[in-house]
Parts: sequence; structure tokens; C-alpha cells
Amino acid sequence: MTIKTCGISLVLLMLSFSVHAHPDGATPFWYPSSYIFGFIRGCAETVEQNTPQIIEELWPDEIRSVCGCVLDSLRHSFTYHEALSEESAAMNLIVSATLPICIEEELARKNAD
Repeated sequence: MTIKTCGISLVLLMLSFSVHAHPDGATPFWYPSSYIFGFIRGCAETVEQNTPQIIEELWPDEIRSVCGCVLDSLRHSFTYHEALSEESAAMNLIVSATLPICIEEELARKNAD
């Protein structure tokens, strides 16, 4: 998925759902560390199982960094209590839209080193 496609997906997401995101630079909503750890662990396992081409390019710590990036985008859109009760299309769209962007950012960071 290219950056252009991801950008279009993100715009469609914003137009399709009423998500109350923080403005740029705002502090994300608080989530307990147990939720953060569980999300990143589950996300990393899912990415490793469902996208084998990624494990050829990224180490496990880098995949967890990608998942942390995805979680940060959720923390700017949903409070912790909303995240618990919102197994919704809006959350899935945010994850689907931000995952490729987070992967590209991690690959760029890796290649810059």
C-alpha cells in the first residue's frame, strides 16, 4: 500500500466516522500499561502471522515499534473506556489506515541508520 493510498484511506475514514481526535501535538488519552502491553503483544503476533513479508524486513522489536505507533493513533482518537467498549469498524479502520504508514516509518528509520 502506497502513502497516497494510505492518505486517501485516512481521509475517507475521517469523512465516514465521527471520531473525536486530539489536535496535533496534544497529549494522547491515558491507557493503563497492561492494555498497552497486551495490545502491542497481540498486534505483533498478528502482524508476524499474517504478513510474512514483514518479518523478512523487520526484527521483532521493530514490529513491536510499529504496533506502538498504531496504538498511539488509537490513543489520540479513543479514551481507554471507549477503546474497551469499541470493538468497532472505526477502530478497525484506524488500525488498517495507520498500520501501513507505521510500517513505512519504521522501514525509513531502519534504512536511515
